[in-house]
Amino acid sequence: MMMMRKLFLLLVLVTTCNLSAQMKMRDVFKQMPDSLVPYLDANNRLDFIDFIDSGMLSEVTNSLGGKSVMQKLTDDALQIQLTESSSLSMRLLDVSEQVDSVNQIVCFIRTYGSDLRESQIAFYSVKWRQLPTDQYLTIPDGTWTATLKEDEPTLVLTPDCKLEAPANEEQEVITKPSIILKWKDGFVKQD
Repeated sequence: MMMMRKLFLLLVLVTTCNLSAQMKMRDVFKQMPDSLVPYLDANNRLDFIDFIDSGMLSEVTNSLGGKSVMQKLTDDALQIQLTESSSLSMRLLDVSEQVDSVNQIVCFIRTYGSDLRESQIAFYSVKWRQLPTDQYLTIPDGTWTATLKEDEPTLVLTPDCKLEAPANEEQEVITKPSIILKWKDGFVKQD
């Protein structure tokens, strides 16, 4: 009977530790499906991590024949210049309810373009199951570039004002302000 209690306590302890464990971005990135960025395969992702860990320029030749550069890798975020005109930002965000047995999800932002930039935002579990974007973010109408702030889970949506250029020189350029959203189990507008 004493052995059963010890076994039960050990099981509870292991389960509790597993539930509170936080994922690291490098582990999530390693497991990312190739289909999300088809020209970066599993070997490219491992090379990125090895190069950055070695203090080297984290640059790989992607399957399109171009260069992709990992600019940042921390425990909860990464930034990659995929091509000259596209980039990828990812951030692990804490959530109050477990998703795939952890209290974290992945915010995945791809940005395209050079002069006119546009971002696509998606959310995934750490096991790469796509989650409904509208559960975590309501994106205003229009063309936006999304940027994750470096030190905090904050999203900045910047409107593409180039589409609203004045018709002639006498007209003023009308600019929309950026929208700053803080993470609180979903991105909400900052007061």
